[in-house]
Amino acid sequence: MEIIGLRQKFLDHFSQAGYLPQLASSLVPENDPSVLFTTAGMQQFKPFYTAPETAPASKLVTVQPVIRTSDIAEVGDDTHLTSFEMLGIFSFGQTDAIAMKKDAIEAMWSFIRDELQVDPKRVYATVFGGDAQTPRDDQSAEIWQELGVEVKDMGREDNFWGPTGDEGPCGPNTEIYIDGIEVGNIVFNQYYQDADKQFTLLKEFGLDFGAGLERFSATLQEKNSVWAIEPFQTWVNYTDPTKVAESRIVIDHLRAAIFIISAGVLPANKGREYVLRRLIRKAVFLVNNLSQSFDWEVAINHIHNYYAAHYSLEASPEILDVIIREKDQFEKNLDRATNYLHRWFSENSQADTKKITELAFYMYESFGFPKELVIEYLATLGQSIDIDHFEKLFAAHQEVSRSGAAGQFKGGLADHEEQTIKHHTAHHLLLAALQKVLGKDVVQKGSNVTQERLRIDFNLDRKVTDEELKEVEEIVNDKIREDLPVEHAEMSKDEALASGAQAEFGAKYGDTVSVYTIGDFSKEFCGGPHVKNTGQLGRFEILKEEASSQGIRRIKARLI
Repeated sequence: MEIIGLRQKFLDHFSQAGYLPQLASSLVPENDPSVLFTTAGMQQFKPFYTAPETAPASKLVTVQPVIRTSDIAEVGDDTHLTSFEMLGIFSFGQTDAIAMKKDAIEAMWSFIRDELQVDPKRVYATVFGGDAQTPRDDQSAEIWQELGVEVKDMGREDNFWGPTGDEGPCGPNTEIYIDGIEVGNIVFNQYYQDADKQFTLLKEFGLDFGAGLERFSATLQEKNSVWAIEPFQTWVNYTDPTKVAESRIVIDHLRAAIFIISAGVLPANKGREYVLRRLIRKAVFLVNNLSQSFDWEVAINHIHNYYAAHYSLEASPEILDVIIREKDQFEKNLDRATNYLHRWFSENSQADTKKITELAFYMYESFGFPKELVIEYLATLGQSIDIDHFEKLFAAHQEVSRSGAAGQFKGGLADHEEQTIKHHTAHHLLLAALQKVLGKDVVQKGSNVTQERLRIDFNLDRKVTDEELKEVEEIVNDKIREDLPVEHAEMSKDEALASGAQAEFGAKYGDTVSVYTIGDFSKEFCGGPHVKNTGQLGRFEILKEEASSQGIRRIKARLI
């Protein structure tokens, strides 16, 4: 059965069985800092297991997009995906374990046998076989056997879930197999494990069923690979059927990027933003090595339109814009890195592994290569590195970055990439333009500068009008066209203030300060870095003006 049909049949069947349908949650979890992304359908329902009275119903059903990167190195094979859809049913606050299991297992068996018309001979189930800590799950075994399904006992590693952390709810699970492939897993939260690993029965039980939609669909179609079903097969053929693994990774990463961007994430160098950057840059790297041309707009629109019918996604042009900007930036870095590599190897033909490892780290640090891609790229050149040494360099870099949050990036810079530096200079122009239009009393109250955009917070007790924003934008672009020099000087704090340099409101400075001057238009205390001339910046565009807090306005802008 194709994905679209299976998705709808699942929702319809369990709705009729008394499970209330729920919308998919954001890929950025709310109030759950333990994970970067939603990794399971039950994530949005975690509070209901301990406070079932707060749930919209005692039984729920969803289809939830998820992101998992733990097996990202395996993407490109027949089964692994970074982003996939999770079929899920959930139950909370149950007081009769047998009734809870019977309801879920019978509903699931009805779905497989009657709704999907799967031959019962193709199916078997596994249950927890018991050990010294907790007994065998006889209840689930007996229910399956009464339905005529073969049951196999398995150990704790396979068929006992949880707890998350050292203590918490946990319990046995029963897995469903079709043609020897696991297609779903029902977890029964029956126990509480304390910090001493002692188990006690809970007074109220819950269950969580999850099944990967793509794998389930492929199994029903008797395919050994999710890439052998539609629309995946068509997407791979469009990309490059002569390079199957590479094409699969490109499509996988674009699918994931579309969902992540739709959750409000933009590429950057930390956390979930770094995951997005890594996905896009890996796709770019692979596309540049395909044996046929690849139309990014066509591919992104096709994937987007397929999923937009079922999920709330950002508009396709906005997603394309994010991906293409990241692609263009990385391709510039890739060209620079390639030139650097050729020069380096011509001058260091006898370099040992340690030196090549340090080269690899330099590529990561200076050219924006995700560290995994650095290793892969050098491998294509027949070079290997010392992973342990690379990790030590990486750890040291992270420590410097943490220090930089309090030191070298005080101006709100996320990194020192070329586009971030350009946005930093534009930030100075923007502040000066705001003061020219809104008055000299306007001072900076906060900032954040990334490769994607710049943000400035400033004092003002009203909304900036559209006419004022247009005037500010025009002033900045005029100063860019004038190609003003950006000059740097070190001087005493008193001398800097006397010269008219502006200090950031509330910031503390030493006796000697760094000052950047842009023509005769802007002069600020600043640690840098900046471009040499404003003519390097491109065109300035204000994206949004909004309230940040009481008496503070915020503007987001970018260079294009």
